[in-house]
Parts: sequence; structure tokens; C-alpha cells
Amino acid sequence: MTRDGTRTRTGSSSMSRRAALGLLFGGVGALGFQQSGAYSSTIGERGFGASTAADPDALLGIVGNDVPTITPKLTNNSSYTMDLTLESESVEFDVDDGGFAEPVSFDLSPGEDREFSIDGDDGEVRITAHLTDRDTSTGSIELVRQFVVPAAGAIERIDGSIKAIGGSGKYEFGLTNKSNKSVTLNAFGVPWTDPDADEISPPTDNQATLESAGTDLIEGSIEVGDTEYSVIDDNEVTLDPETGSDDTEVTFEFDRFRKDGKGLGVEDVDLFVRASDGSSTVVELRSDE
Repeated sequence: MTRDGTRTRTGSSSMSRRAALGLLFGGVGALGFQQSGAYSSTIGERGFGASTAADPDALLGIVGNDVPTITPKLTNNSSYTMDLTLESESVEFDVDDGGFAEPVSFDLSPGEDREFSIDGDDGEVRITAHLTDRDTSTGSIELVRQFVVPAAGAIERIDGSIKAIGGSGKYEFGLTNKSNKSVTLNAFGVPWTDPDADEISPPTDNQATLESAGTDLIEGSIEVGDTEYSVIDDNEVTLDPETGSDDTEVTFEFDRFRKDGKGLGVEDVDLFVRASDGSSTVVELRSDE
């Protein structure tokens, strides 16, 4: 596929195996074929194995591109060094925690794998790999795969801010979606606090433990730890992307943090959030920020 979106193929799907082998071992070989609804091609130069050239996925492993709960990962299954480039009109990539960008390029040594985060909208990603052996070009791979952007990619770009800290244990905070993809949250949890609280529970049974904009989200006690608590059915909270001057921050309130049954004014909180697609992350709420 060219950068203007025109799809190209090298070779012919009707080419016989003998003809393909002749091309591969005669100099430069090329095989192009349709695979799982996505375009793939491999070009092998002299010394590039015919069996691997016919199967790009055998050389470059891809997982997590269409499963939102799995972090995307590329694996170099070949004996060659790969110079990789990822391009897309709808997806951005964060390969080294340096921020999201498109296109991105990086190297993979033989046997090396690399996880990366994605953001944006679902769409096609063009993956190009140039293979070298001791600085000598040995071939190239071109794959086009559909990527499903998980809500976690957007969650990782959610900013948390503390709005109010009460000595009684009440705790008000805000979440702002800095990505360009809406996220619907359906579960929360609190793995850690400072000072160290052991639960969140309201003064009376008819009050919510967590609420947002007057809507009850969670009722009953919340233990501080690794437990997640689902939001009341139909009360999920959607964080829309921040757009220009529009204030899309959503505020929440815990009522209230306790230690040994007594109200405790906590300052710092690790907030677990889960999105409707099952992806999750932890947002740090810090009083010194």
C-alpha cells in the first residue's frame, strides 16, 4: 500500500510454487497474498528462505491488535534485524513511553519483542519491516492489520486531580480525558492510600460510597486493596475527550475513608478504574500536584 492509500501487490496469486522458488533463489523474490482479510507481502533477496518468505507472520509475530484487553506486541521471529515502521490514518502509537505519535519507527533484534500502547480510533495499520543481516539488506515485510483501540489507551491519558480533602474522610476528585476517544467507566477500586485507610463507607446505610454529579455509583463498603467494585447497573460514567476550551472534567466523591471504623483524612490515592471493554488502569491522585 502506498502512502496515498493505493494498494499494491508484488507477484501473482496464481504463481506456481516452482516459479516462486525460482524468483527467490534467482535473485529477488516477491510473494503477495490475501490473508485473514488483511494484505501481506514479503520480498526476499538472495539468501532469504523461501518457506519463511511465503509467510510474513512466521517472521513478524503480532498479538493484541484486535483484542482490546491484550497489549499489542510485535515479535521478531527471524534471524535478521528488523527496522520497523508503523503507519496509520487513525491510530497513534507510544512505543517507548515517550508519548503518542504517528508514524513511529524502531528496531527489533532477532528474538526481541516490543509492547506498545495505541490511541485514536479503530482502523488499519501498515507495518513495514526492513530486514538486515550484519548491515546487509536481506528483504522486507509489509503487513496491513486492523487494530482495535482499547479504552485503556484512552484511560492512560486520563488526568486525575484532587478537588477537596475532608478531615472526616470525604474525598472529592476529578477525571479529565486527554485522549480523543470516549471512555465509559463501569468499575472502581482503591488499591492504596496515604495515610493508610482500610475502607470507604458512608455514615448511614442510605448513602452512596461513591457518587458523581448526584448519581450514586457504588453502595456499600469499599475495602482498600486489590478488589474492584462494579458501578450500579445503568449508572456507568462516560468521560468524553477534552476538546479545546470545553470543560469535560467529571467530578466524583468518596464518602468516606476510614481507619478502624473512624473517619480518616487521606491525601494521596491510587484509583483503579475499569472500562466497559474490560481494560483497566490505575490513576494516581496526588496532593502535591
